[in-house]
Amino acid sequence: MVSQEVQKICDEIYQPLSNFENVVKINRGINPDDLKKAVTLLKANYPEIFWLDGYSLSYNSTSAEITFQVINQYKPDKLKKMSLTMYQKVQKILKMTIGRTDYEKILIVHDYLVSHTTYHKPLFSKHGLCYTAYGCLAEGKAVCSGYSKAFQLLMKSLQIECGICSGIAKRESHAWNYVKLGKNYYWIDVTWDDPIAHGKSSSKDDWLYHHYFLIDDELLFRTRKLDGNQPFVPSCRSLKDNYFVRNGLCFKEYQFETVNRLLSAHQKEGRTEMMFSTPKELKKALKDLFDQKHFWDADIFKTKNGRKGGSFSYSFNEDLGILRISFTVNP
Repeated sequence: MVSQEVQKICDEIYQPLSNFENVVKINRGINPDDLKKAVTLLKANYPEIFWLDGYSLSYNSTSAEITFQVINQYKPDKLKKMSLTMYQKVQKILKMTIGRTDYEKILIVHDYLVSHTTYHKPLFSKHGLCYTAYGCLAEGKAVCSGYSKAFQLLMKSLQIECGICSGIAKRESHAWNYVKLGKNYYWIDVTWDDPIAHGKSSSKDDWLYHHYFLIDDELLFRTRKLDGNQPFVPSCRSLKDNYFVRNGLCFKEYQFETVNRLLSAHQKEGRTEMMFSTPKELKKALKDLFDQKHFWDADIFKTKNGRKGGSFSYSFNEDLGILRISFTVNP
């Protein structure tokens, strides 16, 4: 819980920073620990202040002064132009959400960022625009923190509660978002739904990933652990608005008839996907469909005199129990 004093200091710091001033003076005595917490809170809640790159502070019993380092040593005029460019992109995306439900707004933002951002990790620097909302939105290049801050900024602009959490995922530092939809909190990882970022594809296509779209604690923590001292960690216990649940693609257990039905329903698209409740059920599906070649028994391949045949490819997310199948049916 953030104290009133920390929130007050955070607000005092934000005002000059929003005008691209990098030196902030507070004309009263403050606790240095509260000051540090306020800076941490500011970085967590204001992704639009994308240009911060460290800070130093001095204080005594009657005043305090914080000097923020500016990324790439940009001047205020440059930062104003960059901020305008970023918000022009924000407005472009927001126009796409007019008249939509909150669920649809979240989905539109997620899909836009995945489709228009290239995962870009510098070889040497741990700083740079790819770590910011600006890098993701204005330049289309970002690492996980850039994706997360861009998503947070867009949710903030849509007045949808959202924040960022961080931790260790697949033995690497990682950041992702939580978002509140209705009465429920959900996790969402835009970075890992970018197939390039997650090592799943060499190019983007129109079949977007929604593996980490509005998932609960149980699913999220199959792949990561939180760092300590998070500003806020929600309890995400619902899958009501999960992408697979809402689209009728989530199943407690594997049954061939389920896959058969999905293949028939999506024959025109030539692809389908599904989520099973556990990795164990996914393994059952993989063994039955592909190892034992039961896949070819699907109705779409049958004729009165035999089988049409065709081709297929598949991929899966073992952690989440997700199977994706692309297929064609011979004439």
